Amino acid sequence: MFNFLFGNVKLYFVLALMAILSGYLYLRLDNTKSRLEKSQNDLALALEINKNNQEKIQELTQRHNLELKALNESYIQKNQIKERINYVKEYIYKSNENNLIKLFNDVIDRLWDDNATSNKQNTNSKSENSKRATNHKPP
Repeated sequence: MFNFLFGNVKLYFVLALMAILSGYLYLRLDNTKSRLEKSQNDLALALEINKNNQEKIQELTQRHNLELKALNESYIQKNQIKERINYVKEYIYKSNENNLIKLFNDVIDRLWDDNATSNKQNTNSKSENSKRATNHKPP
C-alpha cells in the first residue's frame, strides 16, 4: 500500500497543481465578478446622470427659446418706439407751432390714441388718472 501511495507521485503532484490552479482561477473569477458588478453600478449611475443632463438640456433649450422670443419682442417694441420718436421729431419739425406745450400735448394725444387703438385699451386719454400738466401762465 505504501508503494501504491508513492507510486503515483506524479498524479498527486498534478492534482495539487490543479487544486492550486483551481483556487487561483476561483479567486480571479471572484475578483472579475466584483469588478463587473462595480462596472455595472458605475454604468447605471452614468446612465442616470446622462438622463438628468438630458432633462436639464431640454429645460435650458426651452428657456433659451423663451428668452429669444422675449428678446425678439423687445427688439420689435424698441423699433416701434424709434418709429414713434421719429414721427414726433418729424411732426415737430414740420409744424409751425410756437407753443411747445400745445405741440407736445397734441403729439401725446395722437400717440395715446394710436396706442389705445392698437392695444385695444382705454381710449379715454383725458381721464382723471391721465391728465397732463399744461403750461399755465400767471395773469
